[in-house]
Amino acid sequence: MDDPTLTDTPVNTDSNANTVALVKQVTEIGPDIAEISRRLGQFKESVRYRYKEKLVRRGFAVKAEPDYGALGLRRIVMKLGVSDEFRARAPKIFETMGDLSYLVAYAGTMPNDVFLAQAAVPAEFAAEFHRFMGSLKERGVFSSVELFDCDVHRVAPMRADCFDFDDGVWDFDWSNAPPLDERAARAMISERKKVDKVDLLILKELSKDSDRSLMEVQAAIKRINGVDINYKTLGWHYARHVLDQRLVSHHTVGWHRLNYDFERGEDVGFARYDYLGVALLVRGLRGKESIMLRSQMNRLPFLWSEAAGDAYFAQLFIPLSMANEALEHFKKILKPFGSRAELLLLDKREMKYFTICYNQWDEPNERWAFATEELLARLEESVLKVR
Repeated sequence: MDDPTLTDTPVNTDSNANTVALVKQVTEIGPDIAEISRRLGQFKESVRYRYKEKLVRRGFAVKAEPDYGALGLRRIVMKLGVSDEFRARAPKIFETMGDLSYLVAYAGTMPNDVFLAQAAVPAEFAAEFHRFMGSLKERGVFSSVELFDCDVHRVAPMRADCFDFDDGVWDFDWSNAPPLDERAARAMISERKKVDKVDLLILKELSKDSDRSLMEVQAAIKRINGVDINYKTLGWHYARHVLDQRLVSHHTVGWHRLNYDFERGEDVGFARYDYLGVALLVRGLRGKESIMLRSQMNRLPFLWSEAAGDAYFAQLFIPLSMANEALEHFKKILKPFGSRAELLLLDKREMKYFTICYNQWDEPNERWAFATEELLARLEESVLKVR
């Protein structure tokens, strides 16, 4: 029989509890309905129906999160002021940087109109990236550039146990937050693995949408990149490299319902109720401050992502109905850090993320590349020379 027998597994009649269990499995292994059915001891039809009804149709996009450490990429967080001359072209500049120079995300902020950006840069080119950003400042693109090298970065798994999937609302008591999450706070960068261009193309597509078959991934690579990869070759790379080497850290469930269509180049997210986007930045961390801060932040189900090194950076999305409580909570957490701490409101109209910078892979030499002068020349040609 295809479906597992249920004789050894008690049937849970709590609809929300079943969805929570489903989400935890999706986070770990992706939307593999057959395997989730086996693990949960439930019929595939039931699991598939719940997945479609409770997640897909409500706009909870499921995407693979690449293990950047395994790919040899380190996170650099940036706080950038765009000069008045280039302000109107800021989105185009960032999009070009996403294509050429390892930028993976940016967001405008309010009310001070600075940008927070993130790059996933090959570890061996971190210093070169700093020089590259300094060159853009010298050219007048940026009025200010502040960079923070991070030892760790992660997108937090959804705290499904804090969400009521039947009613579509969060069930969270700010006065009784979950215990400190020291395990998450101590997560470090993974060991670097040997990868190739096919692996990167697969990861690129799965990070857009992991709810697709390998045949669909193959067709997307051919359509977008003009690379016709034999299906058996693709399957071998997926099984032996992507899965066996754990090049995907986990799968994200987009509970904030902010979704970007890479094909159409536009936001397609929707929300039953909206969220307040917030970023926290704490500079000059000393001693155990990083561990304690991360432990505090990982208690919150609204944490979307974080990065930490000499500084700490977090992105959160707070239901508007909880905004006052959240801001009071942040005030208490950040008070010990004084002027080193900063809270910024995110402008979701100017927010975008990109896939890994696969086109900067030097295929003949099987390594990442970073040619500063060439990148500056291409930026100059595409977006900077138009004044």
